[in-house]
Amino acid sequence: MAMSFGSLVFLSVGGVLALSVGANLRNTFDLLGAQSTLLIDAMEDLLRAEMGRAESAVDGVAQLYKQGEFQIDDEAMSAALASALAAAPGVNAMLICTPDLICRGAAVTGDNDAKYPAGTIRKLPAETEKSPQVRAVLEERQQVDGRRWGAFVANEYGLFANVSAPLSRDGATKAWVIAAVELQNLSKITQELSSRFGTHAFILDGDGSILADQRLASPDALKNGILPLTPLANFGDPVLAGYEARKPEAEFSTQRTRDIEVAEIQVDDKDGSTSWDGENTYVAITREITGYGDRPWTLGAYFKTSQIGDEIERVMGSAILGLGAMAVAVIVAILLGKRLSRPIQAIAGQATRVADFDLDGVTPLPRS
Repeated sequence: MAMSFGSLVFLSVGGVLALSVGANLRNTFDLLGAQSTLLIDAMEDLLRAEMGRAESAVDGVAQLYKQGEFQIDDEAMSAALASALAAAPGVNAMLICTPDLICRGAAVTGDNDAKYPAGTIRKLPAETEKSPQVRAVLEERQQVDGRRWGAFVANEYGLFANVSAPLSRDGATKAWVIAAVELQNLSKITQELSSRFGTHAFILDGDGSILADQRLASPDALKNGILPLTPLANFGDPVLAGYEARKPEAEFSTQRTRDIEVAEIQVDDKDGSTSWDGENTYVAITREITGYGDRPWTLGAYFKTSQIGDEIERVMGSAILGLGAMAVAVIVAILLGKRLSRPIQAIAGQATRVADFDLDGVTPLPRS
């Protein structure tokens, strides 16, 4: 009887405990997956809003030209470009380039311009493009129809992403309008999200070089040799340097995270710790997006595993407490079963003697 009581309590309490811990563990991973999705969604929304302003600017100028609102190199063109720049925060310059590779336009001055106050929209006079890199981009652009994002362009002011659209009228393309977005603007997005979510956000070109990072948002980043498009192994961030060797976590399925990869990155250390709460173990959450060039961009963030290890530890702690409570319940059930079985065994013994007509062996039972 004692073992029966113990087995019954073990099965009932153990079943409830297993269901509860399993549900808590699933809910914890679902919550962590939802938080990861929230962060990456916020990053993608901010990025697409930033790049969307550039797309809207070139589309608007192209529409004005199609409607005959300005001619190339007249004052109305300069006014249209200046207005488009003013209406598109984050766009650093707008150019109109003709098939002879002569470009003119307007640009927003930066903080380091000694001639103009920061934020001033100044006119860029028409001149032949001399940079071989830019000339190659323009020549390639002439072979492609519609709006498109081109290859990155570098100059003395920084590294720029660019989107262009043809200026067409009466069925003929006369020129192309180009909007340039400095990649440092994207680094400011990662800096903002890193501060808001208590993590380290980044954007990669493909998965091998850095596009945006909070370190690149510093005004002195270029002076200090911290450059976009630097290979991850040379960027000076040990976590990103280990990104290629990351280990995807199977607990975070695509159903939980909507196209987000959750992976563990191990930073080399002396003891080679790989525990969830190890100080040299990090979790990276990433998502690939397309539409801004030939290669996809990878939006991501990383943080120490201790930031989610606390959640897992709480679930494990509750499981350990539950196991302890179950053990106590089983022990109490066994002891109680033994206590209850004694008078029953005594009654059974006396009943056996009566059945065998061994009346001399019958003794009075103690009071219950």
